[in-house]
Amino acid sequence: MRQLYDVFERFPDGSTLWRACISGRFEATRRMQEFAEHSENDFYLMYVPSADFPSTVPNPKNTRPFSKSAAVG
Repeated sequence: MRQLYDVFERFPDGSTLWRACISGRFEATRRMQEFAEHSENDFYLMYVPSADFPSTVPNPKNTRPFSKSAAVG
């Protein structure tokens, strides 16, 4: 069974907003990157049952985009 991950957006004032619940880490990371392409805020994934934060995407305007071959890890 694939785990469910929640995608959150973090705003400059420190507040967060839930954006989506996605099945599977690869798909959740891909969707998080899509959100980040349309915002200047940071995004992160959270696997709620363990409170694990497996991936984050910093402000995309200050970083290079992920390549298609980038390993998700």
